[in-house]
Amino acid sequence: MGDGNGDGRADIIEKNGWWEQPSQEDGAWVKHSVPFGEGHGPSQIYAYDVDDDGDQDVVCSLSAHGYGLAWYENQGDGDQFQIHKIMGATSEENEFGVVFSQLHALELKDMNGDGLKDIVTGKRYWAHGPKGDPDPLLPAVIYWFQLERSADGDTIRWIPRIIHDDSGVGVEVVVEDLNQDSQLDIIVGNKKGTFVHLQRKAD
Repeated sequence: MGDGNGDGRADIIEKNGWWEQPSQEDGAWVKHSVPFGEGHGPSQIYAYDVDDDGDQDVVCSLSAHGYGLAWYENQGDGDQFQIHKIMGATSEENEFGVVFSQLHALELKDMNGDGLKDIVTGKRYWAHGPKGDPDPLLPAVIYWFQLERSADGDTIRWIPRIIHDDSGVGVEVVVEDLNQDSQLDIIVGNKKGTFVHLQRKAD
């Protein structure tokens, strides 16, 4: 859900575009065709003003069973979005050399308390067994990507921070303060098991 055109009403976002909520309860929802993702399409999709310009952008993986992570910059009218790839299918497509496949779960939360929402995602382990998806035998990593932006919003960076390299994500990743210490924690379940990652403040 998100407000694609800034009219104050919640719209529905899916991989082929977004559906504009009508002003009247019995009105027709209007589809705005915008391709979000590639191949199988993304998993969870979020609307968030990444560049702080007053409109809702879109954050999602590119393919739940493939590669890629991106944010789509709303050009202001909700009909045109510019893709900004955060991570692709090769290490060269990420400035930090990070790459992994099967981003089947994604959450958008402020992990470090700086007021900006960050991306929590990782590799789903054996989504379709040991041969069903790209690189199924590589480490089941889980990361958070820290959002950094300049004061004018013109420079956007997502800094990868590894959380663990032998758990990954499933079809959902839950980010909440599980132990009431004011730090966001992460819980995942997949074919490796169930994992709780407790965030600790650095000493």
